[in-house]
Amino acid sequence: MTERPFNEGREQRRRAILESAVRVFAEHGFFAARIRDIAAGAGVAEGTIYLYFEGKDDLLLTAFREKVNEFVASVGDVMESALPFEERLARFVQLQFESIEAEPQLATVLLLESRQSSKFYGGAVRDVLRTYAQAIDTLLAGGVQRGEVHPGTDVPLVRRMLIGALEEVELEWLLGERTRPLTPAAPRFAAVFYRGIAGGG
Repeated sequence: MTERPFNEGREQRRRAILESAVRVFAEHGFFAARIRDIAAGAGVAEGTIYLYFEGKDDLLLTAFREKVNEFVASVGDVMESALPFEERLARFVQLQFESIEAEPQLATVLLLESRQSSKFYGGAVRDVLRTYAQAIDTLLAGGVQRGEVHPGTDVPLVRRMLIGALEEVELEWLLGERTRPLTPAAPRFAAVFYRGIAGGG
């Protein structure tokens, strides 16, 4: 009973530090971001940061890991759905676009600033990326098995094409004026992409 408030306090402080890091990375860029600014934004002493994270790289890696794991968990039902493939694809894209719109600062950091960290694509993150890739592979393989996707489809290649196309659309929206919502484009995106991999020609 006595440990619960302590643990909750630690988690709240950890979350505040992580959210502050995302704001600072988005505002100043990864290289220019300073631990002191992150600490100030979280309302903690600079040394407190190191009780929770090893430094800037660890903050960035943690933000990425938590966001991707959260997204993969959210699309689990889509992977197992009996809906037609194009609808499952549209729902997958919609959920990803919704996550971008919900936290554009975080999305900008993960899609742009992450590339500034030499450690970002190291071992720990590869496992997270693999989880995301496996979710897409499951979606595509299910389409092949049901005859909705061309039987000769190179699933890993199509997955990379899908990820690249998604990133292009998301970055254009993030770096633009954002005058139109991103999520309504999901069905159109899915329809165009599906035409290239549909079964039966």
